[in-house]
Amino acid sequence: MKTPASRVFNPLVAITGLVVLSSCAILLIACSVGNSNLDQPPGGIPNQLGRVTKVSEVNPCPPSTVSPPVNGDRCVDLTISCPGVAVYNPVELKVTNAVGTPKGTVIYTTGGGGNDLYENQFVYGNVAVNDVVNAGFTVVQTNFNTPVGWLDGPGGPLLLACRWATAAKWIHDNIGSANTAFCATGNSAGAGAIAYALSRYGEDSIFNFVQPTGGPPFSRIDYGCLCNMSEVSNCAGTLDTCYGTDANLFLDPAYGNNHCSSQDQADSAIWQADSILSSDNRSVLNYSTRVHFIFGGLDTGSGSGEAVIWENAITSQHDFECVPNAPHLLADVPEGAAAIANGLINNCH
Repeated sequence: MKTPASRVFNPLVAITGLVVLSSCAILLIACSVGNSNLDQPPGGIPNQLGRVTKVSEVNPCPPSTVSPPVNGDRCVDLTISCPGVAVYNPVELKVTNAVGTPKGTVIYTTGGGGNDLYENQFVYGNVAVNDVVNAGFTVVQTNFNTPVGWLDGPGGPLLLACRWATAAKWIHDNIGSANTAFCATGNSAGAGAIAYALSRYGEDSIFNFVQPTGGPPFSRIDYGCLCNMSEVSNCAGTLDTCYGTDANLFLDPAYGNNHCSSQDQADSAIWQADSILSSDNRSVLNYSTRVHFIFGGLDTGSGSGEAVIWENAITSQHDFECVPNAPHLLADVPEGAAAIANGLINNCH
C-alpha cells in the first residue's frame, strides 16, 4: 500500500481556468443535491466516502470473451451506499492476480459511466491489462453495471463519484497486497472518477500513481455545459471544452434533468461547485500521488480539453505523454494500449 511521500512542486505550471468564488460555498454544495429529488441526509457532504454494505463472491468468474482472454481469479459484487445517492446495482470487480510476486495493484475503469469491463470496451483493452499482469501487478477491473454506470443520478458527478472512491478504498484495503504500490488508470469520465478521488475524497493518501487517459471531462463542468470558454491546446492541437452531445448522454443523467444540454445558465453556480476545480476552495490540487496524463494525438474532444485545465492547475508532480495516432479511446489502437501498460509498469511503485 501507499507509504508517505514528499510532495513535489512544479513552479512552471500555469494555473488556468480556475474561478474562485468567495461566498456561499456551503450553500452551493447543498444546492448540487437539492436540485434533484433526493435530499442529502444530515452530515452527508459530497467528499464523504460511502460504505460497502454487502460483498458477494461470484464463483466462478464469468468467462472472458476476448482473445487472448483475461483471467478472472476472483470476481466480487460490491453493494455501495453513499450519502445522498440512490443505491443502484452492485459494482462488479474482476480481479486478475499478478504473475509472480505482486509489485502492486492497479484499478482499470472505462469511460462514460464505467459500465463495462476494460477488456471488453477497448479493442486492445485485454492487451493493456494482460501486459501489466504479466509484469507482476494485480489488476482489478470495475464495472458499474447500470445504464449510465457511476454517473446514474441525480446528484451530479461530484456526489456520484463517491461510488468509485468507496470501491477504490475497499480494493485498497481488501485486495491490494500490503507494502506494495496502489495505482489506477481510467479513460475519459473514468479519469474523472480518479480526479475526484484525489481532489475531493482525500485518496491521494492511498494512491501512489494514477494515469488518466483522454480525461477527466469534469475539470470545469460549467465550461462544458455552457460552452463559454476559450479553446485550449495540447499535442492534438486546438481542443474544445464544450460537451456537445455528451451533455445528453452523461451530464443530464448525472443531474436528473436536461439543464446541461439546454445550457441553462441558472445552474452555473452548481456546476462550478461540482467541478474538479470547484468554486468553493474545497478541491485539493497538490497531491502526494504522481499524476501522469496520456493524450491521443487524434483526440480533440472535450474530455482532453477539460483534462488540460486540471493538468495546468495541479501544483504537485505531474506530467503527460502523447500517443500521436491514438483516438479518444486510447486502447483501441496498439500504440495506445502499449502506452497505458508501459506507463503503469514503469511508474506504479
